[in-house]
Amino acid sequence: MLTPDEVNGYAGLMAAPWDELSERILSDMVRRIVKTGSVTATAQWQSYRVQALGASRAYLLQQMQAIVQRLGPQEAAVFAQAMKQAYGIDVQDAAAAGRSLAPLGESEEAQQIVQSGYRRTMNTLYNLTQTRAVMGNQNMVETTQRQLAYYLDMAHADAVSGAFSSDDSARRALNELAAKGVGAITYPSGHVDSLDVVVLRATRTGINQTAGEITRFNADQLECDLMELDAHVGARTGDGGQNLTNHSWWQGQIVSRSSKHGYLSLDDIGYGDVRGFMGANCSHNWSMYWEGASVRSYTPERLAAINAATVTYNGKEIGRYKATQMQRAQERQIRADKRAFLIAKESGQKDAEKAAAAKLAASRDKLKDFLQQTGLKQYQLRESVPGFGRSEASSAAAQARK
Repeated sequence: MLTPDEVNGYAGLMAAPWDELSERILSDMVRRIVKTGSVTATAQWQSYRVQALGASRAYLLQQMQAIVQRLGPQEAAVFAQAMKQAYGIDVQDAAAAGRSLAPLGESEEAQQIVQSGYRRTMNTLYNLTQTRAVMGNQNMVETTQRQLAYYLDMAHADAVSGAFSSDDSARRALNELAAKGVGAITYPSGHVDSLDVVVLRATRTGINQTAGEITRFNADQLECDLMELDAHVGARTGDGGQNLTNHSWWQGQIVSRSSKHGYLSLDDIGYGDVRGFMGANCSHNWSMYWEGASVRSYTPERLAAINAATVTYNGKEIGRYKATQMQRAQERQIRADKRAFLIAKESGQKDAEKAAAAKLAASRDKLKDFLQQTGLKQYQLRESVPGFGRSEASSAAAQARK
């Protein structure tokens, strides 16, 4: 069983090639939006808009094709290493209980599970590059085209109104782009997920679910019915009841795959349900457990500490789950501030660059203080933005100190 941190680490490595794509799309959008303010004549504007959208679409298709051609070896190696580690942990768990498993290299069925999980994960990523709708969702090409058209129109309308200068009109559009990031999927509801969110979710879910399937297969081989679910701080609470949506209720418990009396069942934890165990964005997993032979990883005392109801922030007690949501909101703000810094730098807006650096420093200080007060763990991967590396971090920090 891989820990959530281990899953996130592998997911970040698999998502790396997409970071470059996101960075290039963002830069392309910035260049086209900046030019908008200087095009005010109606006929000239209409011509520029058509040209900008067409050129942007062609550029995106070219960049996506380049990504697809490069995908494969690195992602396969990372995925294989993750599954090798997950299988090795199962071997150790079995040995501790006096059982033995054949090495991964000798199990053709286990290798098939790994290959199937890898293909499923990569297909999810490949679907991002399709030029047609997938499952009713608008793909990345259409999403980014709509996004660029919106910001072009926004900047142009501000400029021709006379209420804003050409620089200010572009800056307003760029600020909104920074807040939202590069879109990847538009759902029928109208909700748009950014590229970095979609890719990390796909790789994280693929790795976690495949690792869980391997453990289930190994349990079948050893005729192990009971499984211990892992637990982590800030698990979602759903509706608060004792049901599959409340992950904090079933985490750390023993589940019987055959629904034996006295244990939770697979239905109780929502195995196979998108809302439940190993569903969408769920980082829980399981390990084999033999009554009388295995040692519980999650004692009642440890679970009580993990599921502690509240944390303290600014002298007030708040629910732990709410605290994790507050942390996520602050992480999103940091990502937005980083994008704002990159966009200001790309567009040559020195004042905006300095302002973004100051705002980023304030957001980071706020999160640092929040984590210190609440005792929650920092997840740097959730604060990362493509194109914002050590050099950009040093530059932003230096400008914030001025």
